[in-house]
Amino acid sequence: MTHAAIKPDYRSVFQVKVLSFMQRRLPPLASLRAFEAVVRLRSFKAAAAELNVSSSAISHQIRRLETELNCRLMQRNRTGVTLTAQGERYAFGVTRGMERLLEATEELLSDTGQCLTLQTYSTFAIRWLVPRLASYSRATGQKPIRLVTSQSDVDFSTDAVDACIMIGHPQDPQVAYRPLFNSHVFPVASPDYLERYGPISQPSDLRGHPLLQVYPSADDWSTWLTATGLSGISPAGEGLFDSYDLALNAAVGGMGVALAIEPFAHAELETGALVELFPERRTALPGNWYFATPYAKRGLDKVAAFETWLLEELSRDPSLVPLSPAA
Repeated sequence: MTHAAIKPDYRSVFQVKVLSFMQRRLPPLASLRAFEAVVRLRSFKAAAAELNVSSSAISHQIRRLETELNCRLMQRNRTGVTLTAQGERYAFGVTRGMERLLEATEELLSDTGQCLTLQTYSTFAIRWLVPRLASYSRATGQKPIRLVTSQSDVDFSTDAVDACIMIGHPQDPQVAYRPLFNSHVFPVASPDYLERYGPISQPSDLRGHPLLQVYPSADDWSTWLTATGLSGISPAGEGLFDSYDLALNAAVGGMGVALAIEPFAHAELETGALVELFPERRTALPGNWYFATPYAKRGLDKVAAFETWLLEELSRDPSLVPLSPAA
């Protein structure tokens, strides 16, 4: 006598597993995040700043966690936070769990089937990269990139990005830096501004004029002024902007004299919206532009494809002199 095969009801099995998991006493995720941040930073205030909540909210989550676990996990003191013996043991497990969650998330985001996540400065993105991106997918067969702009340098250990385009100096031994080009800075102003408040025929004439400043690059004016041999002129207190793009737009509007960085003022100089005041006084910025990516990600197709495309696009820009890989 034969018996018909009995097919398992996978939905029932799944429901049992879910119920079994849900019935376990897991503390709220918000409490675990607060606990992990306090343990890592050894400060309620720093944990609150990182999680964008108040210190009292962090205290509430820690008390909630201690109530849930029915034990004391830490003590606050003048120098910071001290974990109890139970807190030390629990911190080890929670930290390991959070790291596994982060690894799983990064693995998913870094999957070769996902698009490239690239960070760069807003000025580079707006004035150079974005106008060229339409050709990227057609030329490489890759998905469109996910573009993130920031005026701060990327931290590959914490930021969920695959690569960045930056200016500065290589610092991280875990990161591969491909030199791209170097930049020069030079003062510019609008014809209307010069007609009203000029002439500005030599560098010393800049005294008394508003020098528009890009505060993430606050040293750039000083670099140019020092190279020109001027003293007693400071852009401090003048118009402050968080990008060269904004400062150049302000100069076009007649707010004052801006410092341009090549190749980002090319369009305004071509159309006459801005005038370069001293063509013979361009000053090189310290540090080069780089395409940077962690060595662990350099072999990904999406990273290699973008780097190749980027170098080809740079070679087509007549205003730039691409650097060799060994530069």
